[in-house]
Amino acid sequence: MGKKDSSKTRVRPIFNELLDRWTSEVGWLDALYDMAHATRPAASPLSARGRLVASETPGERHLRMGNVFERTVAPPAAFLKWLLEHPEQMQIPDRETFGASSPDAQAWRRKLFSGDSLLRADAIRVGTAALSARGAEGSRHQWWAFEGFTHIDCCLVTDSSVLFVEGKRTETVSPSTRWFLKRSQIWRNVEAAQQFARGKQSGVILAVEDAEAGRAALAEADAALQGSYPHLNEPARAALAGHLLGFVTWPEIIERFSLPTTCLPDTTDDL
Repeated sequence: MGKKDSSKTRVRPIFNELLDRWTSEVGWLDALYDMAHATRPAASPLSARGRLVASETPGERHLRMGNVFERTVAPPAAFLKWLLEHPEQMQIPDRETFGASSPDAQAWRRKLFSGDSLLRADAIRVGTAALSARGAEGSRHQWWAFEGFTHIDCCLVTDSSVLFVEGKRTETVSPSTRWFLKRSQIWRNVEAAQQFARGKQSGVILAVEDAEAGRAALAEADAALQGSYPHLNEPARAALAGHLLGFVTWPEIIERFSLPTTCLPDTTDDL
């Protein structure tokens, strides 16, 4: 990403400024929801937005990394299970190592992708049992995990909702994941947000440089919806689609909340 890294030159400067000003008052968060929803009226509005949870939203900037910024979130368990049960649907990057470093993991993956139905069935049984026992949160570096943890650009947790902000600048939303090429990054994050929210309302907002980029990203997401959720039926897929709330632009945020233009540094050299 280099000197125009969106996390460093957009996400953190802007949301640090917002949180510094209004950590305990969330009228700005309501406004952000509404700005995004205006670009995607068909999305499901978050009716109970709540107040930011203090333990999840530290007042000091240096404590926000890992909580607000670059929050590590587990992959959706339902999709991990579907991948295990449908190995023929995955794209295998390397049939020598199967993307694993340990001999044991390579052996299990070799079974899973084997043409021998008995070996494949045994690997599916063992993998799904391990997933059930450990959960998605315990899937890191496991042979049976074919979607990894993700780092959320900005994670805002209130007492009734969870909002993920996917920030972009010169980058684009990734159109696929490693093992399943039809799986869009944005829809993965929408599903991950729902799981992470644990019963609270959840939503994902795209933050981009201009409206043209935002409209293009939403159009690409809509085109990738069905392919990204092969494990869901149509009603469940449509329900999750409503959790992509829309997009906002960085200049729009600056103007709406009267933030200083120093929150839009051109490069990391300007920080």
